[in-house]
Amino acid sequence: MKRLSKRALRDSDEGVATTVGTIMALLVFLSLLSLITQQYVPVWMEDNEAYHMEEVMTQFSSMKGNIDTLIMNNRMDYPMFSTARLGAEGVPMFASATQGAMRVTPRWGEMTLELTEDGQPRTFQGQGNISLNVQNRYFEEQTVVYEHGAIILEQPQGAVVRAPPHIRIEEDGGEYSVSLTMIDISNSQRISAGGSGVVGITTELFSTTERDFTNPENVTISLETAYPAAWQRWFEENTDVGDLEIDGNQLNIELNSVSNLSVTRARFDIKLSV
Repeated sequence: MKRLSKRALRDSDEGVATTVGTIMALLVFLSLLSLITQQYVPVWMEDNEAYHMEEVMTQFSSMKGNIDTLIMNNRMDYPMFSTARLGAEGVPMFASATQGAMRVTPRWGEMTLELTEDGQPRTFQGQGNISLNVQNRYFEEQTVVYEHGAIILEQPQGAVVRAPPHIRIEEDGGEYSVSLTMIDISNSQRISAGGSGVVGITTELFSTTERDFTNPENVTISLETAYPAAWQRWFEENTDVGDLEIDGNQLNIELNSVSNLSVTRARFDIKLSV
C-alpha cells in the first residue's frame, strides 16, 4: 500500500514582508489622518470662523448704512437690500459648516425719550433689534446685534459697541445740546433664519418724524438692552453724559438744563429672505 507523504509547512518571507508592509502603510495613513483632524482642521476652521465674523461685521455695517441712507434722504417706499452669511464654511470630508441664527425681534429693546414742554409731558419711543448668533466651535462664539442705531459685538469676555448710534450729548456752559435718532422696527414681524447659508435683509422706511425743542424740562433717555455695561461705556467715552444709572436691563440718563433737543423717529419694516 502506497503511503501519501505529508507536505512540509515552510515559512514564507515574502508573505511576512507583504503583511508588515500593509500594516505599516495603514499606520502611516492613520497617523497622517490623525494629524489632519487634530492639528490642521482645527486651525483651518478657526481661521474660517474668524474670517466669517469679520465678514458678518462688514455685512451688518452695510445694513446699518442702508438704514442711515434712507433716513438722511427720507426715502420711503424705496426698499434697500443687503445680505448676511449665517455661518462659516466647513472643511470638505473633515468638518461641517458652522451654524448661525439670525432673528428680527420687533417688540423688545425700547428707547424712550421723555420730556416736558410748556408744562405738557411728551414721550417718544422706538424699539426692536436684529441679531445674528454664530455658534463657533473653534473660534469664540459671538453675537452681532443692531439695536438703537448701533452695532454691538457680544463674546464671552463681554460686549462692546462697534458702530456708534446717532446720539449726541454735548455740554457747554452747564447746558446740554442733545440730538438723537430713534430706530423703530416694531412694525416688522418676528422672524428668524438659521443654517450656514446667505440670508437677504430688506429694509424699508415707512415714516420719519422730526421735532426740535428749546429749553425742554425733565429730559430722560431710557434704553432697554441686554448690554447695559457696553452702552454705559459708550456714553461715558463719547458724550458729555449727565446722571447715568443702570437698573437691570434698563439704562437711564437724566439731563438737566437742556438748551436744544432734536429728535428723529424713523419707522422701518425689516424682512428676511432665504
